[in-house]
Amino acid sequence: MTSPFRMDQSWDFPVPPGELWNVLSRTQDYRTWFSWLRSIDASDGLAQGATARCVIGPPVPYLLRVTIRVVALVPGRTIATEVDGDLRGPARLEIEEVEAGSRARLVWALTVSRPVLQVAARLARPLMQRGHDWCVDTGVAQFRRKAIAPEPRGT
Repeated sequence: MTSPFRMDQSWDFPVPPGELWNVLSRTQDYRTWFSWLRSIDASDGLAQGATARCVIGPPVPYLLRVTIRVVALVPGRTIATEVDGDLRGPARLEIEEVEAGSRARLVWALTVSRPVLQVAARLARPLMQRGHDWCVDTGVAQFRRKAIAPEPRGT
């Protein structure tokens, strides 16, 4: 088995935690926010026990199919999930109030499970890491621009 792809990163957003949570709860909008999200079925929404099935298309020559199950949820504060499929492992999002609005911390340790991806993770780890980092960086930028952007002001 290959070592996990780990992440522990935080970002600040200029909205209060309740508003950030409300935006994150709009799972039906995820596909329009994230260009790398090829498909998503999150009909259960953001709730305890909810499951989302996703196809992720990083800028590398493969697609990832995952199922994400919410295992613990404190509305407005935390979401703990278990990821299964081409990637496996725990992931969680923590939200806290900061002076400028909210801080979102995303933590995960995900291993690849498909044999061809395990080989790729051993032989081309830097390429896979770049794909991972691109999805995260692009996703945060797109979320800021498309989901959190301030409403246009009237004149």
